[in-house]
Amino acid sequence: MYQYILKVLISALIIVLATEISKRSSVLAAFIIALPLVSLLTFCWIYYESKDTLKIANLSYEILYFGLATVPLFLLLPYMLKNGFSFIISMIVSCSSTALAMLLVKILFLKN
Repeated sequence: MYQYILKVLISALIIVLATEISKRSSVLAAFIIALPLVSLLTFCWIYYESKDTLKIANLSYEILYFGLATVPLFLLLPYMLKNGFSFIISMIVSCSSTALAMLLVKILFLKN
């Protein structure tokens, strides 16, 4: 139980840190958010709990493909917001396009 609470606290701290830094510097916040901190923490927890390096290798490979599928979000969201679309509509369209891209990645590249 202690380990679970620690995982939640570390994850929450990263989110709060990025949010607070974004109030002062969007570049620094973007740098922190762009770091694969969640992936790295997950790899560490998997290794600590199971020592299963093959599982970490497979997960890393899958993250690469799904990471590429998030590109539509980061292209469409700023484009739509800068062109007068509402935040909600921009989020719905951006997230939907990313979900579709992730589905295509799953179908085309990840056969599991």
